[in-house]
Amino acid sequence: MNTETQIKNACAHLSARAHVPADLTDRVLGAAPAPRRRVRRSLGYSLAAGAAAVLVGAGAVAVTTQGSVPKRPVQTIAPVTLSSDTSLRTDLGSTFPRHLVAAGHTAVAAYYTAHKGPSGGIRRTWYLYDPGSGTYEKTPWAYLDVAPGMHQAAVIEGPLPAPRIGILDLATQKVTRWISIGQKVGGVAWAPDGRRLVLTTYAKDPDVFSPPVGGPDGPAGSRTGFAVVDSATGRGTFHALPPHPGTIGPRQDLGWSRSGALLWAPTETDPAKVFYDLNGRPQPAPAHEADAMEEAGLSPNGRLQPKFGPKPGPAVTIKNLTTGKTAAILPVEQAAAWADDGQLFAIGCSVKKCTGKGEFHNRLLLVTLHGKITPLTGYRRSDKLGSWVPLFTHR
Repeated sequence: MNTETQIKNACAHLSARAHVPADLTDRVLGAAPAPRRRVRRSLGYSLAAGAAAVLVGAGAVAVTTQGSVPKRPVQTIAPVTLSSDTSLRTDLGSTFPRHLVAAGHTAVAAYYTAHKGPSGGIRRTWYLYDPGSGTYEKTPWAYLDVAPGMHQAAVIEGPLPAPRIGILDLATQKVTRWISIGQKVGGVAWAPDGRRLVLTTYAKDPDVFSPPVGGPDGPAGSRTGFAVVDSATGRGTFHALPPHPGTIGPRQDLGWSRSGALLWAPTETDPAKVFYDLNGRPQPAPAHEADAMEEAGLSPNGRLQPKFGPKPGPAVTIKNLTTGKTAAILPVEQAAAWADDGQLFAIGCSVKKCTGKGEFHNRLLLVTLHGKITPLTGYRRSDKLGSWVPLFTHR
């Protein structure tokens, strides 16, 4: 099946569900169809996870028991201090953002466009915010993540996986340290404390589809493990962690829990995430963090949970986990990231044209729980190769 057919089929499927992932094209290209598989829920790999985590205040972390995993207390690691800058920044005049887009405590620190790679799969072109010029600038990096506070980024050279990662100073746009762990790295994510990194390692390019191991229901991908490293010293220890059974996509990067005390890996079954301690031992999931929900995840105060629906949409329901009641039903396609406890970054299409292929003509919005909508960017076609995908970070 060629690239165009894959995208066309995926768009038709998602159109029927009235739900448009922000990273549609790279999901399609990164995971080829698997015949005779059980039908599984599609899970987005959240680029908003880091932004949500750093907004969490210090305190006890509730845990729930998953299967036979023993219940253990989890220590909270204090996040970085919240920025005092909560100004609204928009860029409505560009198809691809040129100037900073931000609201509340969160900003679009970078974005990428996805294109078909030479050996199948995808290749990303990253655009990183440069505080010196005040604009997003094209970079040579194959993969990156921006630290809370937006002072530095972790960058990976191509082709993936690579033998090292760099720590980039955003003020000077220069790499201040190279970190090698003796394994090839394909993914990287900053911890909420802005000091530690989790590096996900692979045997093969994580953006090129690999057939499942051991039959159609076996794990796909070539993840070999991970290492948690200190960004200042480069010290860390590698831990083996093969692909989780039941996963389809080749990219299976690890992320951080909201507290920064645990790591999680994506699944395409229930639960939506599986959790590990920093040595790779299975752990119970913090309350509601393994639930299937929108990309934005839990609100910074942990009380609000966005979920897709109700139909026919577009709609996202915000549930108050304390009362169990619906806090809001928002007329958007997707909740992408929390700006603060009262407003979200969301993906939305033109209300009058949000049916059929019109749902793929969308843009980034800021929406309050009272339903006030503020456009943040120009429109894009999220079903087309080259559409931009935001990376959210605490500023």
